[in-house]
Amino acid sequence: MLYVYIIIISIIIGLLRNGKLSSLSQISLTKIEVIVLACLIQAGLIFLGSREIKFVLNYSSYMIIFSYIALLIAVWYNLELKGMKIIALGIILNFIVIVANSGHMPVLLSSIYKAGLDDFALLLKEGTYVTHTLINEKTLFGFLADVIPLSPPFPDPSVVSVGDFLMFYGVFSLIQNAMLKKEQFFDKKIEEQSENQET
Repeated sequence: MLYVYIIIISIIIGLLRNGKLSSLSQISLTKIEVIVLACLIQAGLIFLGSREIKFVLNYSSYMIIFSYIALLIAVWYNLELKGMKIIALGIILNFIVIVANSGHMPVLLSSIYKAGLDDFALLLKEGTYVTHTLINEKTLFGFLADVIPLSPPFPDPSVVSVGDFLMFYGVFSLIQNAMLKKEQFFDKKIEEQSENQET
């Protein structure tokens, strides 16, 4: 849900900068089916894990790692798009901390409370949330984990990582570039004509 807000905010800012909403249709993502697959896997893990499906409980760590590998493959095929390299870096940072911690994203408990996510904290304490785990003394690369609280009045209170922020910025950059591409092209042409006249 958080990415939906990021996309909406990016589009609103693009419109305020006189960008064109119709230009978003020109974003040519390849391997989009791989991106959808990865997102479905992660969403499915949360949904089925909460229902204590044995297969999901047993293999969730492998499935989350597979989903990140799928995302990295999809991003590789789209690196020419502006913002995609930043998204790739964010995915890599999240991937590192997840792999280092047995296929789970560590979360800082105090940040969970700051974000007002008491129910989420309870799930993590009980160990019934298959994609995340609480940070403890054995956690590796804790600085890359979910440690940054997005507290109310933020519309979707969450705890995010540095990698998440990089992905947010990458998505924002991708949308801004698409919406303003034509305007930037003409501005560049005008600048070039002015420089030619001066010389």
